Amino acid sequence: MKKFFAIATGLLILAACDKEPQSQVTPTPGTAPEFTPTAIRIAPVMTKVTETAFENGDAIGLTVTRGADGAVAPSAWASNKKLTFNGLEFSSDLLWYPEGTDEATLAAYYPYIAEGVPATFTVATDQADGIQDSDFIAAVKSGVLPTANAVTMPFKHKLSRLVVAITNNAGYTIDGLTLKGIIPTAALAEDFTATVSPDDQPADITAFRVDDETFTAIVPPQTVAITAEVSAAGKALSQKLAESTLAAGKKYTINVIVNQEDIEIVLSGDIEDWTDGGSLQPDNSGTPAPEIQFEENLDENYFTYDNVRYNVVKLDDGKWWMAQNLAFVPAGITPATELSAVTAGVFAPIQLNAEGSAVEFVVSADVIAAKGYLYQSETALGLKVGDITSVAQAQALEGAQGICPTGWHIPTIADITGLVGKAVSPIETNASAPYYDGSNGSIAMLNAAGFNLQADGAISIASNVATVGTFMGKLSGYDHLCSSMMIGSSYAGVTYNTTGDETSGIKNLQFWGLMPMTNKTSEDQYTCNGTKVSYRIAGPVRCVRDE
Repeated sequence: MKKFFAIATGLLILAACDKEPQSQVTPTPGTAPEFTPTAIRIAPVMTKVTETAFENGDAIGLTVTRGADGAVAPSAWASNKKLTFNGLEFSSDLLWYPEGTDEATLAAYYPYIAEGVPATFTVATDQADGIQDSDFIAAVKSGVLPTANAVTMPFKHKLSRLVVAITNNAGYTIDGLTLKGIIPTAALAEDFTATVSPDDQPADITAFRVDDETFTAIVPPQTVAITAEVSAAGKALSQKLAESTLAAGKKYTINVIVNQEDIEIVLSGDIEDWTDGGSLQPDNSGTPAPEIQFEENLDENYFTYDNVRYNVVKLDDGKWWMAQNLAFVPAGITPATELSAVTAGVFAPIQLNAEGSAVEFVVSADVIAAKGYLYQSETALGLKVGDITSVAQAQALEGAQGICPTGWHIPTIADITGLVGKAVSPIETNASAPYYDGSNGSIAMLNAAGFNLQADGAISIASNVATVGTFMGKLSGYDHLCSSMMIGSSYAGVTYNTTGDETSGIKNLQFWGLMPMTNKTSEDQYTCNGTKVSYRIAGPVRCVRDE
Protein backbone atom coordinates (compact mmCIF):
# COMPACT_ATOMS: atom_id res chain seq x y z
CA MET A 1 0.00 0.00 0.00
CA LYS A 2 3.04 2.19 0.04
CA LYS A 3 3.37 4.93 -2.61
CA PHE A 4 6.38 7.11 -3.26
CA PHE A 5 7.05 10.74 -4.06
CA ALA A 6 7.70 11.74 -7.62
CA ILE A 7 11.18 13.05 -7.12
CA ALA A 8 11.80 16.52 -8.47
CA THR A 9 13.80 16.95 -11.65
CA GLY A 10 16.91 17.89 -9.71
CA LEU A 11 16.69 14.69 -7.73
CA LEU A 12 16.32 12.63 -10.87
CA ILE A 13 19.54 14.07 -12.18
CA LEU A 14 21.26 12.42 -9.25
CA ALA A 15 19.77 9.14 -10.49
CA ALA A 16 20.13 7.13 -7.30
CA CYS A 17 21.20 7.16 -3.65
CA ASP A 18 24.33 5.21 -4.39
CA LYS A 19 25.68 7.59 -7.02
CA GLU A 20 29.08 9.04 -6.14
CA PRO A 21 28.31 12.42 -4.52
CA GLN A 22 29.48 15.59 -6.24
CA SER A 23 31.71 16.36 -3.28
CA GLN A 24 34.40 14.34 -5.06
CA VAL A 25 34.74 17.21 -7.60
CA THR A 26 37.46 19.78 -6.90
CA PRO A 27 36.02 23.32 -6.99
CA THR A 28 37.44 25.91 -9.37
CA PRO A 29 39.99 28.04 -7.53
CA GLY A 30 38.58 31.37 -6.44
CA THR A 31 34.92 30.44 -6.91
CA ALA A 32 34.26 29.51 -3.29
CA PRO A 33 36.16 29.19 -0.03
CA GLU A 34 38.03 25.93 0.22
CA PHE A 35 36.21 23.21 2.13
CA THR A 36 37.49 19.68 2.42
CA PRO A 37 34.39 17.49 2.07
CA THR A 38 33.77 15.20 5.02
CA ALA A 39 31.13 12.58 5.63
CA ILE A 40 27.66 13.84 6.49
CA ARG A 41 26.79 12.67 10.00
CA ILE A 42 23.51 13.05 11.86
CA ALA A 43 23.24 13.22 15.67
CA PRO A 44 19.61 12.32 16.49
CA VAL A 45 17.76 14.01 19.35
CA MET A 46 14.81 11.91 20.56
CA THR A 47 13.83 8.51 21.90
CA LYS A 48 12.23 5.79 19.82
CA VAL A 49 8.78 4.37 20.35
CA THR A 50 10.38 1.61 22.43
CA GLU A 51 11.25 4.35 24.96
CA THR A 52 14.95 3.58 24.46
CA ALA A 53 17.64 5.20 22.36
CA PHE A 54 18.25 4.37 18.73
CA GLU A 55 19.96 1.02 18.46
CA ASN A 56 23.03 -0.02 16.52
CA GLY A 57 22.09 -0.83 12.94
CA ASP A 58 18.97 1.37 12.79
CA ALA A 59 18.80 3.13 9.43
CA ILE A 60 17.32 6.42 8.23
CA GLY A 61 16.79 7.81 4.75
CA LEU A 62 18.42 11.22 4.19
CA THR A 63 17.71 13.74 1.43
CA VAL A 64 20.03 16.75 1.11
CA THR A 65 18.94 19.80 -0.92
CA ARG A 66 21.71 22.33 -1.54
CA GLY A 67 21.07 26.06 -1.86
CA ALA A 68 18.47 26.49 0.85
CA ASP A 69 19.59 30.05 1.67
CA GLY A 70 18.09 31.49 -1.52
CA ALA A 71 21.45 32.74 -2.83
CA VAL A 72 22.00 29.52 -4.72
CA ALA A 73 19.28 27.85 -6.77
CA PRO A 74 18.13 24.75 -4.89
CA SER A 75 19.57 21.54 -6.27
CA ALA A 76 19.58 17.99 -5.03
CA TRP A 77 22.77 16.65 -3.50
CA ALA A 78 21.49 13.31 -2.25
CA SER A 79 18.15 11.55 -2.29
CA ASN A 80 17.08 8.84 0.17
CA LYS A 81 20.66 8.03 1.10
CA LYS A 82 20.81 5.29 3.73
CA LEU A 83 22.61 6.30 6.96
CA THR A 84 23.18 3.74 9.73
CA PHE A 85 23.33 4.31 13.48
CA ASN A 86 26.56 3.33 15.26
CA GLY A 87 25.47 3.96 18.82
CA LEU A 88 26.13 7.71 18.72
CA GLU A 89 25.16 9.01 15.29
CA PHE A 90 23.97 8.12 11.81
CA SER A 91 26.60 8.03 9.03
CA SER A 92 27.47 6.56 5.62
CA ASP A 93 29.92 7.25 2.79
CA LEU A 94 27.93 10.32 1.70
CA LEU A 95 30.17 13.43 1.64
CA TRP A 96 29.32 17.09 1.77
CA TYR A 97 29.65 19.20 -1.39
CA PRO A 98 32.86 21.25 -1.49
CA GLU A 99 31.18 24.70 -1.51
CA GLY A 100 31.34 25.27 2.23
CA THR A 101 29.27 28.48 2.24
CA ASP A 102 26.22 26.96 0.51
CA GLU A 103 23.50 26.13 2.98
CA ALA A 104 21.40 22.99 2.72
CA THR A 105 18.14 21.52 3.90
CA LEU A 106 18.37 18.03 5.42
CA ALA A 107 15.30 15.80 5.57
CA ALA A 108 15.53 12.40 7.28
CA TYR A 109 13.01 9.71 8.20
CA TYR A 110 12.85 6.34 9.99
CA PRO A 111 12.41 3.46 9.24
CA TYR A 112 14.45 3.51 6.02
CA ILE A 113 12.65 2.33 2.85
CA ALA A 114 15.00 1.35 0.05
CA GLU A 115 12.51 1.93 -2.78
CA GLY A 116 12.38 5.68 -2.20
CA VAL A 117 11.14 8.44 0.08
CA PRO A 118 7.62 7.30 1.02
CA ALA A 119 4.53 9.29 0.16
CA THR A 120 2.44 7.06 2.42
CA PHE A 121 3.11 4.92 5.45
CA THR A 122 0.92 2.08 6.67
CA VAL A 123 1.01 0.83 10.25
CA ALA A 124 0.70 -2.88 10.96
CA THR A 125 -2.84 -4.02 11.64
CA ASP A 126 -1.39 -6.68 13.94
CA GLN A 127 0.87 -4.95 16.45
CA ALA A 128 0.69 -7.75 19.02
CA ASP A 129 4.43 -8.45 18.66
CA GLY A 130 5.47 -4.81 19.02
CA ILE A 131 4.86 -1.30 17.75
CA GLN A 132 8.38 -0.40 16.59
CA ASP A 133 7.75 -1.17 12.91
CA SER A 134 4.61 0.98 12.93
CA ASP A 135 6.36 4.07 14.27
CA PHE A 136 7.23 6.69 11.64
CA ILE A 137 9.55 9.48 12.77
CA ALA A 138 11.26 12.25 10.83
CA ALA A 139 13.35 15.39 11.06
CA VAL A 140 13.84 18.37 8.75
CA LYS A 141 16.49 21.04 9.29
CA SER A 142 17.25 24.04 7.07
CA GLY A 143 20.17 26.46 6.92
CA VAL A 144 22.80 23.78 7.49
CA LEU A 145 26.34 24.54 6.35
CA PRO A 146 28.76 21.75 5.44
CA THR A 147 30.63 20.78 8.58
CA ALA A 148 32.98 18.17 9.93
CA ASN A 149 30.72 17.87 12.97
CA ALA A 150 27.60 15.75 13.25
CA VAL A 151 24.44 17.74 12.48
CA THR A 152 22.02 17.67 15.39
CA MET A 153 18.50 16.94 14.16
CA PRO A 154 15.39 16.64 16.37
CA PHE A 155 13.37 13.61 15.25
CA LYS A 156 9.63 13.69 15.95
CA HIS A 157 6.93 11.06 15.89
CA LYS A 158 4.60 11.79 12.97
CA LEU A 159 1.79 9.41 13.89
CA SER A 160 -0.41 9.09 17.01
CA ARG A 161 -0.12 6.66 19.90
CA LEU A 162 -2.97 5.11 21.86
CA VAL A 163 -2.41 3.71 25.36
CA VAL A 164 -5.25 1.63 26.80
CA ALA A 165 -5.35 1.36 30.61
CA ILE A 166 -7.59 -1.49 31.79
CA THR A 167 -9.30 -1.69 35.16
CA ASN A 168 -10.31 -5.35 35.47
CA ASN A 169 -13.29 -5.41 37.83
CA ALA A 170 -14.39 -8.82 36.56
CA GLY A 171 -11.16 -10.60 37.45
CA TYR A 172 -10.93 -12.04 33.93
CA THR A 173 -7.69 -13.01 32.21
CA ILE A 174 -7.42 -10.41 29.47
CA ASP A 175 -6.48 -12.21 26.26
CA GLY A 176 -6.14 -9.24 23.93
CA LEU A 177 -7.36 -5.85 22.78
CA THR A 178 -8.52 -4.74 19.32
CA LEU A 179 -9.12 -1.15 18.23
CA LYS A 180 -11.65 -1.00 15.41
CA GLY A 181 -12.59 1.55 12.76
CA ILE A 182 -9.10 3.04 12.32
CA ILE A 183 -7.62 3.89 8.93
CA PRO A 184 -4.09 2.40 9.00
CA THR A 185 -2.45 4.47 6.24
CA ALA A 186 -1.05 8.00 6.53
CA ALA A 187 -0.33 10.32 3.61
CA LEU A 188 3.04 12.05 4.01
CA ALA A 189 3.83 15.55 2.78
CA GLU A 190 7.34 16.44 1.63
CA ASP A 191 8.14 17.72 5.14
CA PHE A 192 6.77 14.38 6.48
CA THR A 193 3.64 15.92 7.96
CA ALA A 194 1.22 13.01 8.27
CA THR A 195 -2.50 13.08 7.53
CA VAL A 196 -4.90 10.20 7.15
CA SER A 197 -4.93 8.71 3.65
CA PRO A 198 -8.17 9.36 1.74
CA ASP A 199 -7.58 6.19 -0.30
CA ASP A 200 -7.55 3.66 2.55
CA GLN A 201 -10.36 1.91 4.38
CA PRO A 202 -10.87 1.42 8.14
CA ALA A 203 -9.33 -1.69 9.67
CA ASP A 204 -8.99 -3.46 13.01
CA ILE A 205 -5.74 -2.84 14.88
CA THR A 206 -4.52 -5.53 17.29
CA ALA A 207 -2.77 -3.71 20.13
CA PHE A 208 0.53 -4.62 21.81
CA ARG A 209 0.34 -5.82 25.42
CA VAL A 210 2.66 -3.80 27.67
CA ASP A 211 1.59 -5.58 30.86
CA ASP A 212 -1.53 -7.16 32.34
CA GLU A 213 -3.30 -3.80 32.52
CA THR A 214 -1.90 -1.83 29.60
CA PHE A 215 -2.02 -2.08 25.79
CA THR A 216 -0.71 0.31 23.16
CA ALA A 217 -0.86 0.88 19.39
CA ILE A 218 0.42 3.35 16.77
CA VAL A 219 -2.13 4.81 14.32
CA PRO A 220 -2.16 7.64 11.77
CA PRO A 221 -3.54 11.02 12.87
CA GLN A 222 -7.28 11.13 12.12
CA THR A 223 -10.72 11.98 13.36
CA VAL A 224 -12.32 8.69 14.29
CA ALA A 225 -14.92 6.98 16.48
CA ILE A 226 -12.90 4.05 17.83
CA THR A 227 -14.47 0.84 19.05
CA ALA A 228 -12.42 -0.92 21.72
CA GLU A 229 -12.90 -4.68 21.99
CA VAL A 230 -11.50 -6.62 24.93
CA SER A 231 -11.12 -10.38 24.57
CA ALA A 232 -11.56 -12.13 27.93
CA ALA A 233 -13.08 -15.35 29.28
CA GLY A 234 -14.17 -16.41 25.80
CA LYS A 235 -16.07 -13.16 25.36
CA ALA A 236 -15.58 -10.15 23.11
CA LEU A 237 -16.62 -7.11 25.16
CA SER A 238 -16.78 -3.93 23.12
CA GLN A 239 -17.89 -0.33 23.26
CA LYS A 240 -17.63 2.58 20.85
CA LEU A 241 -16.03 5.89 21.76
CA ALA A 242 -17.37 9.24 20.76
CA GLU A 243 -15.63 10.71 17.72
CA SER A 244 -12.23 12.13 18.65
CA THR A 245 -9.41 13.82 16.79
CA LEU A 246 -5.96 12.23 17.13
CA ALA A 247 -3.10 14.65 16.47
CA ALA A 248 0.34 13.77 15.15
CA GLY A 249 3.03 13.16 17.74
CA LYS A 250 0.57 12.84 20.63
CA LYS A 251 -0.21 10.04 23.05
CA TYR A 252 -3.81 9.49 24.14
CA THR A 253 -5.02 7.39 27.04
CA ILE A 254 -8.14 5.23 26.72
CA ASN A 255 -9.42 4.07 30.09
CA VAL A 256 -11.35 0.77 29.92
CA ILE A 257 -13.23 -0.72 32.87
CA VAL A 258 -13.99 -4.41 32.36
CA ASN A 259 -17.13 -5.68 34.10
CA GLN A 260 -18.71 -9.13 34.04
CA GLU A 261 -20.81 -8.56 30.94
CA ASP A 262 -19.60 -5.33 29.39
CA ILE A 263 -16.91 -2.65 29.42
CA GLU A 264 -16.94 1.05 30.15
CA ILE A 265 -14.61 3.17 28.05
CA VAL A 266 -13.50 6.77 27.88
CA LEU A 267 -10.81 8.54 25.86
CA SER A 268 -8.85 10.83 28.15
CA GLY A 269 -9.25 14.51 27.38
CA ASP A 270 -5.66 14.95 28.45
CA ILE A 271 -3.09 14.70 25.69
CA GLU A 272 0.35 13.63 26.81
CA ASP A 273 3.60 14.32 25.04
CA TRP A 274 5.09 11.45 23.11
CA THR A 275 8.00 13.31 21.55
CA ASP A 276 9.81 16.57 22.01
CA GLY A 277 7.69 18.06 19.23
CA GLY A 278 4.34 18.08 21.02
CA SER A 279 2.73 19.95 23.86
CA LEU A 280 -0.09 19.33 26.30
CA GLN A 281 -3.24 20.99 25.08
CA PRO A 282 -6.31 19.98 27.10
CA ASP A 283 -9.21 22.39 26.76
CA ASN A 284 -8.46 24.58 29.74
CA SER A 285 -6.48 27.59 30.80
CA GLY A 286 -3.97 25.63 32.83
CA THR A 287 -1.85 24.37 29.94
CA PRO A 288 1.10 26.13 28.29
CA ALA A 289 0.27 27.36 24.82
CA PRO A 290 2.24 25.87 21.90
CA GLU A 291 3.95 29.15 21.10
CA ILE A 292 5.63 29.49 24.51
CA GLN A 293 9.35 30.05 24.00
CA PHE A 294 11.58 27.18 25.11
CA GLU A 295 15.27 26.59 24.46
CA GLU A 296 17.51 23.97 26.04
CA ASN A 297 21.20 24.59 26.71
CA LEU A 298 22.09 21.41 28.52
CA ASP A 299 25.79 21.77 27.81
CA GLU A 300 25.61 24.96 29.90
CA ASN A 301 23.19 23.52 32.49
CA TYR A 302 20.15 25.68 31.87
CA PHE A 303 17.04 26.11 29.79
CA THR A 304 14.95 29.16 28.98
CA TYR A 305 11.18 28.76 29.29
CA ASP A 306 8.68 31.56 28.72
CA ASN A 307 11.64 33.98 28.75
CA VAL A 308 12.81 32.82 32.21
CA ARG A 309 16.14 31.07 32.65
CA TYR A 310 16.23 27.99 34.90
CA ASN A 311 19.27 26.08 36.10
CA VAL A 312 19.23 22.34 35.45
CA VAL A 313 21.53 19.53 36.56
CA LYS A 314 22.17 15.97 35.44
CA LEU A 315 22.24 13.90 38.62
CA ASP A 316 23.65 10.48 39.40
CA ASP A 317 20.29 8.83 38.65
CA GLY A 318 21.14 9.60 35.01
CA LYS A 319 18.36 12.18 34.64
CA TRP A 320 18.22 15.91 34.09
CA TRP A 321 16.31 17.78 36.84
CA MET A 322 15.46 21.43 37.32
CA ALA A 323 17.82 22.81 39.94
CA GLN A 324 15.30 25.44 41.01
CA ASN A 325 11.53 25.66 41.35
CA LEU A 326 9.29 26.48 38.41
CA ALA A 327 7.93 30.05 38.21
CA PHE A 328 5.63 29.67 35.18
CA VAL A 329 2.08 31.09 35.30
CA PRO A 330 -0.38 29.37 32.92
CA ALA A 331 -2.52 31.61 30.73
CA GLY A 332 -5.66 32.91 32.44
CA ILE A 333 -4.38 32.38 36.00
CA THR A 334 -3.40 35.02 38.55
CA PRO A 335 -1.37 33.66 41.49
CA ALA A 336 -3.44 33.91 44.68
CA THR A 337 -2.37 35.65 47.88
CA GLU A 338 -5.39 34.66 49.98
CA LEU A 339 -5.75 31.37 51.88
CA SER A 340 -9.44 31.33 50.99
CA ALA A 341 -8.66 30.99 47.27
CA VAL A 342 -8.82 27.20 47.51
CA THR A 343 -9.30 26.65 43.76
CA ALA A 344 -6.88 29.30 42.49
CA GLY A 345 -4.54 26.73 40.94
CA VAL A 346 -1.42 28.81 41.59
CA PHE A 347 -0.34 30.67 44.75
CA ALA A 348 2.42 33.20 45.37
CA PRO A 349 5.43 31.84 47.28
CA ILE A 350 5.56 32.14 51.05
CA GLN A 351 8.20 32.98 53.64
CA LEU A 352 8.56 33.85 57.32
CA ASN A 353 7.84 37.49 58.15
CA ALA A 354 10.60 39.78 59.33
CA GLU A 355 9.99 38.87 62.98
CA GLY A 356 10.04 35.15 62.21
CA SER A 357 6.73 34.83 64.03
CA ALA A 358 4.40 33.90 61.17
CA VAL A 359 4.25 32.96 57.49
CA GLU A 360 3.14 35.37 54.78
CA PHE A 361 2.71 35.52 51.03
CA VAL A 362 5.36 37.44 49.12
CA VAL A 363 5.12 38.89 45.61
CA SER A 364 8.65 40.23 45.27
CA ALA A 365 10.13 39.38 41.87
CA ASP A 366 13.39 38.34 43.54
CA VAL A 367 11.61 35.92 45.86
CA ILE A 368 9.50 34.50 43.03
CA ALA A 369 12.65 33.94 40.98
CA ALA A 370 14.30 32.19 43.94
CA LYS A 371 11.34 30.16 45.21
CA GLY A 372 8.99 29.77 42.23
CA TYR A 373 5.21 29.57 42.61
CA LEU A 374 3.10 27.04 44.52
CA TYR A 375 0.86 24.85 42.33
CA GLN A 376 -2.14 22.68 43.04
CA SER A 377 -1.78 19.25 41.42
CA GLU A 378 -4.41 19.64 38.70
CA THR A 379 -2.85 22.89 37.51
CA ALA A 380 0.67 21.45 37.65
CA LEU A 381 -0.57 18.51 35.57
CA GLY A 382 -1.98 20.80 32.87
CA LEU A 383 -5.63 20.89 33.96
CA LYS A 384 -8.05 23.19 35.74
CA VAL A 385 -8.85 22.72 39.42
CA GLY A 386 -11.88 20.44 39.50
CA ASP A 387 -11.15 18.65 36.22
CA ILE A 388 -10.24 15.29 37.78
CA THR A 389 -13.42 13.43 38.68
CA SER A 390 -12.26 9.80 38.63
CA VAL A 391 -9.38 7.63 39.75
CA ALA A 392 -8.86 6.51 36.13
CA GLN A 393 -8.22 10.12 35.11
CA ALA A 394 -5.71 10.53 37.93
CA GLN A 395 -3.91 7.30 37.05
CA ALA A 396 -3.61 8.35 33.40
CA LEU A 397 -1.62 11.46 34.38
CA GLU A 398 1.51 9.62 35.52
CA GLY A 399 4.49 11.18 33.77
CA ALA A 400 2.41 13.98 32.22
CA GLN A 401 4.18 17.04 30.86
CA GLY A 402 1.71 19.33 32.61
CA ILE A 403 3.07 22.87 32.85
CA CYS A 404 6.64 21.71 32.27
CA PRO A 405 8.31 22.67 28.98
CA THR A 406 8.30 20.37 25.97
CA GLY A 407 10.32 17.21 26.59
CA TRP A 408 10.07 17.49 30.40
CA HIS A 409 7.49 16.11 32.83
CA ILE A 410 6.11 16.27 36.36
CA PRO A 411 8.11 13.71 38.44
CA THR A 412 6.75 10.18 38.86
CA ILE A 413 7.22 8.07 41.98
CA ALA A 414 9.82 6.09 40.01
CA ASP A 415 11.70 9.35 39.36
CA ILE A 416 11.53 10.19 43.06
CA THR A 417 12.63 6.83 44.47
CA GLY A 418 15.25 6.53 41.74
CA LEU A 419 16.69 9.78 43.09
CA VAL A 420 16.31 9.63 46.90
CA GLY A 421 15.34 6.01 47.52
CA LYS A 422 12.76 6.33 50.28
CA ALA A 423 9.02 7.03 50.29
CA VAL A 424 6.24 6.35 52.75
CA SER A 425 4.42 3.00 52.73
CA PRO A 426 3.61 1.09 50.56
CA ILE A 427 6.46 2.22 48.31
CA GLU A 428 9.49 -0.03 48.64
CA THR A 429 12.78 1.70 49.47
CA ASN A 430 15.32 1.81 46.67
CA ALA A 431 18.51 1.43 48.71
CA SER A 432 20.68 1.87 45.60
CA ALA A 433 19.35 5.36 44.87
CA PRO A 434 22.32 7.77 44.61
CA TYR A 435 21.04 10.24 47.22
CA TYR A 436 19.81 7.75 49.84
CA ASP A 437 22.00 7.88 52.94
CA GLY A 438 20.93 4.54 54.39
CA SER A 439 18.01 5.98 56.32
CA ASN A 440 16.46 8.76 54.22
CA GLY A 441 16.80 10.77 51.08
CA SER A 442 19.53 13.31 51.83
CA ILE A 443 19.18 17.00 50.99
CA ALA A 444 22.87 17.49 51.77
CA MET A 445 23.91 14.83 49.24
CA LEU A 446 21.53 16.25 46.61
CA ASN A 447 22.72 19.80 47.09
CA ALA A 448 26.36 18.75 46.93
CA ALA A 449 25.48 17.51 43.44
CA GLY A 450 23.93 20.87 42.53
CA PHE A 451 20.20 20.24 43.14
CA ASN A 452 19.76 23.38 45.30
CA LEU A 453 16.83 22.02 47.34
CA GLN A 454 15.32 23.70 50.37
CA ALA A 455 12.01 23.59 52.24
CA ASP A 456 9.94 26.36 50.64
CA GLY A 457 6.66 25.62 52.38
CA ALA A 458 3.25 24.88 50.88
CA ILE A 459 -0.41 25.79 51.15
CA SER A 460 -2.24 22.98 52.93
CA ILE A 461 -5.80 22.44 51.64
CA ALA A 462 -7.11 19.19 53.08
CA SER A 463 -9.64 18.23 50.40
CA ASN A 464 -11.99 19.63 47.78
CA VAL A 465 -14.58 20.47 50.45
CA ALA A 466 -12.17 22.72 52.37
CA THR A 467 -13.03 26.42 52.20
CA VAL A 468 -9.74 27.78 53.51
CA GLY A 469 -6.13 26.70 53.46
CA THR A 470 -3.32 27.04 55.97
CA PHE A 471 0.35 27.89 55.69
CA MET A 472 2.59 24.84 55.87
CA GLY A 473 6.26 24.88 56.79
CA LYS A 474 6.71 26.85 60.02
CA LEU A 475 7.87 24.78 62.97
CA SER A 476 8.48 26.20 66.43
CA GLY A 477 12.11 26.67 67.34
CA TYR A 478 13.44 27.13 63.80
CA ASP A 479 14.29 30.36 62.01
CA HIS A 480 13.28 29.11 58.55
CA LEU A 481 10.51 27.20 56.82
CA CYS A 482 11.13 23.57 57.71
CA SER A 483 8.91 21.54 55.39
CA SER A 484 7.33 21.51 51.97
CA MET A 485 5.45 19.22 49.59
CA MET A 486 6.62 19.14 45.99
CA ILE A 487 4.12 18.07 43.35
CA GLY A 488 4.32 14.71 41.54
CA SER A 489 2.30 12.92 38.85
CA SER A 490 1.81 9.32 40.08
CA TYR A 491 -1.59 8.50 41.58
CA ALA A 492 -1.34 7.54 45.25
CA GLY A 493 -4.84 7.24 46.72
CA VAL A 494 -8.45 8.42 46.98
CA THR A 495 -11.14 9.12 49.58
CA TYR A 496 -14.82 9.53 48.79
CA ASN A 497 -17.49 11.76 50.30
CA THR A 498 -18.96 8.59 51.83
CA THR A 499 -16.20 6.23 52.92
CA GLY A 500 -15.77 3.39 50.44
CA ASP A 501 -18.64 4.58 48.21
CA GLU A 502 -17.29 5.56 44.79
CA THR A 503 -20.72 6.75 43.68
CA SER A 504 -20.72 9.43 46.40
CA GLY A 505 -17.99 11.34 44.55
CA ILE A 506 -14.34 12.11 45.22
CA LYS A 507 -13.47 14.11 48.32
CA ASN A 508 -9.70 13.92 48.01
CA LEU A 509 -7.09 12.50 45.67
CA GLN A 510 -3.40 12.05 46.39
CA PHE A 511 -0.37 12.00 44.12
CA TRP A 512 3.13 10.85 45.05
CA GLY A 513 5.40 13.86 45.58
CA LEU A 514 8.59 14.81 47.42
CA MET A 515 8.75 16.20 50.95
CA PRO A 516 11.87 18.21 51.95
CA MET A 517 12.26 18.47 55.73
CA THR A 518 14.84 20.69 57.43
CA ASN A 519 13.71 20.31 61.05
CA LYS A 520 17.09 19.06 62.26
CA THR A 521 19.87 20.76 64.16
CA SER A 522 22.42 19.77 61.54
CA GLU A 523 22.06 20.36 57.79
CA ASP A 524 23.60 16.99 56.98
CA GLN A 525 20.51 15.43 58.58
CA TYR A 526 17.97 17.24 56.38
CA THR A 527 15.70 14.73 54.60
CA CYS A 528 13.69 14.54 51.38
CA ASN A 529 11.51 11.46 50.98
CA GLY A 530 8.62 10.54 48.75
CA THR A 531 5.21 11.29 50.24
CA LYS A 532 1.51 11.38 49.40
CA VAL A 533 0.36 14.90 48.50
CA SER A 534 -3.34 15.78 48.54
CA TYR A 535 -4.28 17.22 45.18
CA ARG A 536 -5.55 20.57 46.52
CA ILE A 537 -2.31 21.25 48.41
CA ALA A 538 -0.23 23.87 46.60
CA GLY A 539 3.50 23.14 46.44
CA PRO A 540 6.60 23.79 44.33
CA VAL A 541 7.24 22.03 41.00
CA ARG A 542 10.53 20.63 39.71
CA CYS A 543 10.41 19.13 36.20
CA VAL A 544 12.37 16.08 35.02
CA ARG A 545 13.61 15.65 31.45
CA ASP A 546 12.02 12.80 29.49
CA GLU A 547 14.34 9.86 28.87
